[in-house]
Amino acid sequence: MTWGALRGGVESAFRARGVTFAYKPAGVRGPKAPEPVLRDVSVDVRAGEVYGLLGPNGAGKTTLIKIAATLILPDAGEVEVLGHALPGGEDEVRPRLGLALAEYERTFHFRLTARQNLRFFASFLGLSRAEADARIGRVVEQVGLSHAADAMYGTYSSGMKHRLAVARSLLPEPDLLIMDEPTAGLDAQTSRQLGDLILRLAREEGATVIYTTHRLEEAGRLCDRIGILRRGRLVAEETPAGLRRLAGSTSVLLLRVDKAHDALAQAMLKVPGVRRAFAEGTQLLRLHVDDVEAALVPALDAARAAGARIAGVKTEEPSVEDAFLALTREAGAGA
Repeated sequence: MTWGALRGGVESAFRARGVTFAYKPAGVRGPKAPEPVLRDVSVDVRAGEVYGLLGPNGAGKTTLIKIAATLILPDAGEVEVLGHALPGGEDEVRPRLGLALAEYERTFHFRLTARQNLRFFASFLGLSRAEADARIGRVVEQVGLSHAADAMYGTYSSGMKHRLAVARSLLPEPDLLIMDEPTAGLDAQTSRQLGDLILRLAREEGATVIYTTHRLEEAGRLCDRIGILRRGRLVAEETPAGLRRLAGSTSVLLLRVDKAHDALAQAMLKVPGVRRAFAEGTQLLRLHVDDVEAALVPALDAARAAGARIAGVKTEEPSVEDAFLALTREAGAGA
C-alpha cells in the first residue's frame, strides 16, 4: 500500500508565502489591532519529507499547522496544500489529510470503545464496513493498541489516548499527516516507537509529515528538515546537520552546581568568551563558549563568586538543542 503523497507530480505538500495571522478575540473592541501570531512566514514542505516545527510556547507552531490543515485562513499571504490553493481547494485537500492536534481528548466519546470511536470517524470517509474495519485493524496495530482496541476509551491512560489520536489521523491513509506534539506525555519507549512509525510512513508509504515537538533530539533523529519559529517568525530552516553547523563555532561547557537559576546564568555572561548561558533544570548550567580551555577557569571562578558550589564539569559537542537555544532564546534566559 502506497498512500501516494507524490501523486499528480506535486512537489510541495505545503507551501506558504508571506503568511501573517492574528487571533481576534470575540467581543473585544478598540482601535488597537491584536499582535500577529505569525509574521510574514514563508515555508515550503516538500512531498515525502518529515518536517519538524520547533519553537518556544507561543511561537506560532500550532497556528501554522492549523493553516496547513485548512482549519483557519491567514490574514495575509498565499497558501497551497497538496497542489491546491487556499481558500478554494479545501474539498480536494481535506480527504487527503490526517490530523492529530493536541486538543484530541475531547473529540472522543468516553463511553465507546477505541474501535467504536474509530468506526465513527471512519464513517465520514465513505468506506464500506469491511474496508473501515480493515483500516482500523491496521492503524491500531501501527500505534500498538491492538490489545486494547475493544476497551472503553474512558479507561485509557493518557499515553493510550494519545496513541489513539494518532491512529485516527492515519485512517484516511493521508498524503499529508499533520501532528501537534505527537509524543507529548509519552514515555521514552512509546515515543521512540511512534517516531519509528513516522519514519516508516514517510519512507515506505510516501506520506509527508509535518509535526511540532519540544523534544529536540527526537526532531534531530526524525526530520529531514527543521523550521524554527520565534515570536511568529521563521528564524531558521535547516537539516538537522545544518542546525548543528549553526552552533558549530560554539563549544558547550556544562557546569553541575548545587542550585542553577537565571541570575547565576546572567552572571556567567560577564566571563570573557561566554556567548550564552542557560539554566537547565535546577542543577545544570549550559554555557556556549568560544574556547573551553580559555573559559573554564574564569567560568568556575565566576560561578563560585556568585555563590554556587561546583559538583562537576563536562564538555559536549554542539547539538540541535544548542542551535535551538541560540536561535530562540535571549542570552541568560532560564530553561
